[in-house]
Amino acid sequence: MTLQQLKAFLAVVECGSFRAASRRLGMSQAGLTMSLKALEAALGVPLLRRSVQGAVLTEQGERLLPRARLITREAGKAQEDALQALHAEAGHLAVGLGPTPAAVLLPLVVPEFHRRFPAVQLRLFSGFYEQLLPELQQARIQLAVTAVPDGGVAAGFEVRRLFRSALVVIARRGHPLAQARSLQALQGQEWVLLGPPGGPGGTVLRFHAEQGLPMPRVAATCESFSHLAPLLGGTNWLAMVPAAMVDGQLLGDGMVALAIDEHPPSFDNCLIYRADTPLAGVADTFAGMCQSFARVLTGGASDAVIGQARGVRP
Repeated sequence: MTLQQLKAFLAVVECGSFRAASRRLGMSQAGLTMSLKALEAALGVPLLRRSVQGAVLTEQGERLLPRARLITREAGKAQEDALQALHAEAGHLAVGLGPTPAAVLLPLVVPEFHRRFPAVQLRLFSGFYEQLLPELQQARIQLAVTAVPDGGVAAGFEVRRLFRSALVVIARRGHPLAQARSLQALQGQEWVLLGPPGGPGGTVLRFHAEQGLPMPRVAATCESFSHLAPLLGGTNWLAMVPAAMVDGQLLGDGMVALAIDEHPPSFDNCLIYRADTPLAGVADTFAGMCQSFARVLTGGASDAVIGQARGVRP
């Protein structure tokens, strides 16, 4: 059994026919057929059969499929790692970042990473956990650094915990209730829910329920922080965001955190990557740098919370 034979097998499965697979691989149909027959002979089982619909997997082919994908993926990873070593770590790395890691780790990790690996093309993607998960599943990013839901991470992923981050209630500077000291005092106000269910937006609803209060009035829902500051700046609406974003003035200096007595929920921020593709090379180095800087930010305390809620006087 050879890697070329497995690639031929996968090409037929993914293309659905021998003709399309031969075009993808740039080889003749006869050569493709010979490669697949050699693979079947090596394994001693039939893997594919032809039908009017094209190539169809046998039961044995179905069993081989996930292993063939894993083997070819790992072979590609090994080749990439070897090329990176050969060309002084040249290559590319795609990373997804949630709001809090972008606020606290991005300015520390990325400049240092670029200093050490100037030839690596670093691509950064932003989003919440629910938005970054499909990017990981489709291998469009190698790892994500983001807050994870209380229910944990989906199956098939490895997780390295970095730090815990707090959320705060925010409003525009000069809001008539900027001096409010309880969630009860904010009853009747309208809120902007931020992000998909399970993110900070969904947490607003959970926060009210945990305090035994009626569900808040929702004015709008958005999945981008770029929409939030303009929405709040022109209204008396409220929102809940990672405290680190307010501390770093990433929403501008027109937003203030309300010093309410209730402590909003906090989230674990973690490194996440596919379990079937262990981190290696520059991806593993980037992950290690995130862990090192996270320890610096928390003073080495695993239970420390970054961005503890604190009010900013209007």
